[in-house]
Amino acid sequence: MFSFLRVFAYICIWTTPFQAAFVLWGIVVVAVTDYSILSLSNIEFITNYLGFLLPIVEWLYTWFWNALLDWVFSLPMILQVTLKAILSTWLGFWILKNLDIWRNRKTNN
Repeated sequence: MFSFLRVFAYICIWTTPFQAAFVLWGIVVVAVTDYSILSLSNIEFITNYLGFLLPIVEWLYTWFWNALLDWVFSLPMILQVTLKAILSTWLGFWILKNLDIWRNRKTNN
């Protein structure tokens, strides 16, 4: 269990640069096109700049609740990815910090 949590925490931390790159990419798109920060939704970004992911999006619509996916894909891309990067990085560091605490409690008992 501890090794799984440690790997999960490292993945949360290591993906932060990729998420920051997506945020910067979104900012560049907003700067050079007619999109605004709020109008560049996830689905617009995927449709216009990551078209190879559209079959995966269509597949998701066959397996998940369509209203939920519509809501997630309509979120502003820059704000959503920024918030996700902050939360996943914080979660990764929090798990790593608490793994030592949990492990010490387990070994002391």
